[in-house]
Amino acid sequence: MTEFGKGLVYCLGLFLAHAEHYKYDDYKEKERPMMFFSGASDHLYELQTDKIRPFELKKRVEAFAEKCIEWGHGIDMYKAKKEDVVWAIQEAKDLLRLIDQEILGIETKKGDYE
Repeated sequence: MTEFGKGLVYCLGLFLAHAEHYKYDDYKEKERPMMFFSGASDHLYELQTDKIRPFELKKRVEAFAEKCIEWGHGIDMYKAKKEDVVWAIQEAKDLLRLIDQEILGIETKKGDYE
């Protein structure tokens, strides 16, 4: 067992599950990004990247996780803005599509209603 999940796709999915809460939370507008990253980035602590190929995708996933954890728990946690949340949610979706394509060989198409 693990507190916030362990894996690759699973942890990215858990991170994205927080996206819906971001729209409806009760926090003040300026607190929302910090609160989003505080909860969502917990799922990235045990993100498994060791089997990701190509190397460029591995680095992109690791950079994503590092930045989100920093916005959620690090020195930059009060610096995150709404645009950062929008970027992180889109980046997580893009990473999942790339994992399908690059690692699993599954053709993907971006949905009109993501």
